[in-house]
Amino acid sequence: MDNTKYIALSRQMALWKQMDFVSNNMANMNTAGYKQDEAVFSSYLVRTTNGRELAKDPVYFTQDYATFKDFTEGMIAETGNTFDVAIKGEGFFAVQTDAGERYTRKGQFTLNADGQLVTNEGYTVLSENNEPFFIAPGEREVTIAENGEVSTENGNLGRLKLVTFADNQKLLKVAGTMFENTAGNDMLIGAADARILQGSVEKSNVNAIAEMTKMVNLQRSYEMVQQMIDEEHDRVSNTISAFAQMA
Repeated sequence: MDNTKYIALSRQMALWKQMDFVSNNMANMNTAGYKQDEAVFSSYLVRTTNGRELAKDPVYFTQDYATFKDFTEGMIAETGNTFDVAIKGEGFFAVQTDAGERYTRKGQFTLNADGQLVTNEGYTVLSENNEPFFIAPGEREVTIAENGEVSTENGNLGRLKLVTFADNQKLLKVAGTMFENTAGNDMLIGAADARILQGSVEKSNVNAIAEMTKMVNLQRSYEMVQQMIDEEHDRVSNTISAFAQMA
């Protein structure tokens, strides 16, 4: 296979990965706290067999470079639910999972059978003291203040553990809305500029119209590359046939 087809295939692989990201973004457009992903690619220059220097007859392939996570804040929607909370500003909620502490912007919380504040997936919502919140059976007036203080008619229960990171791009997405911190990425407990809004949730930051446009453009680009591969195949086949007839 010649360089033309290799280059075209590298582009098709890149387009296919981009389509995976767009499809996943669209599937989560109604998932509270979801942050969309973008694929990042770059050109990769290789040495050709008929030149000793890169500057001579350069060949560029499409290289999978990185994944960009878009942490743009989604729209805040009022729900009126006592245990729905949204973060206005920077920061993540800290929750305890079976795999360790994880971080999320999805503030759709609830109470389990023991009266413990948990996520919809059943993970423990942590306080700044790394302790869970328990609501007694008879307590009805649950208030979550803008600074994250959780209280009932019987007193204060603690403050929600909000964290910020030196570089959000170093966070590893381990589930739809859950992130894991990585080594060397400093974490700070507390978010001075953030406000907690009770009775609200942050919606996904996916723009449905933009993602649909991307999907159409990606499909068209894929088809154009495939057409180029087919035409190149026909060109090579015709050339071989012509030389065979001359022999």
